[in-house]
Amino acid sequence: MDPLNLILLIIVVLVGWRLRSVLGTRNDNEKPGGHADAYRLNRDAYENPPQTATAPRDANGKEEAANAPEALMDSDSDAKVDDRAQQMGRGLAYLREIDPGFDEAVFLDGAARAYEMILMAFANDDLTPVQDFLDDEVAAGFEGAIQARQAAGQKLETRILRLDRPALDDAEVEGEKVRLDVRLRAEIISASYAADTPIDEDNLPPPTTSIDIWSFEGAHNSVNPDWKLVATRAD
Repeated sequence: MDPLNLILLIIVVLVGWRLRSVLGTRNDNEKPGGHADAYRLNRDAYENPPQTATAPRDANGKEEAANAPEALMDSDSDAKVDDRAQQMGRGLAYLREIDPGFDEAVFLDGAARAYEMILMAFANDDLTPVQDFLDDEVAAGFEGAIQARQAAGQKLETRILRLDRPALDDAEVEGEKVRLDVRLRAEIISASYAADTPIDEDNLPPPTTSIDIWSFEGAHNSVNPDWKLVATRAD
């Protein structure tokens, strides 16, 4: 084997091992709990629904409709923000209860690395370095897009200028599986070119802000959760 190819192979293996270890780390000194019922972050919302707001009433008990829509809109908006924060807190608390070894900071660090690696692998038309971290359906979707791009004689240039700290957006635990939605916000330069066209560094498109929700699924009560990307969507 050519020495350069051997070095590249070693780098791919080491990077893949590092990503797997980061996404799948838990504290072996802590044991998961015994709960097995399904839970979603919005469970508290439908078990304890907020009381419906009503328009103010006059002395005769009739609703005052003049400014009611604006007042209710502001009230609903504030209530949704507060409710979302409470749901997130309850969801994470439940996840930590059934899996005390779950480390949110470590997981999010791994999710950020996965995001960068997968985006670059997709842009390079080669998913081999990240294949183990993709669900079959997601991998098929990426492969289909790559094949369509190649058939059109195009190539993709992608550069991640900045990636904000990711945040958990939702969580679902059912049986031994946990699904975590991660919100990722990045400043990205991305453009398609004819495959035989050199990149003009002086004429790159301006960066755009990309906000995506990536869903990872793994086994919450396992030393090796084996996290896989199971869905992506723009926010």
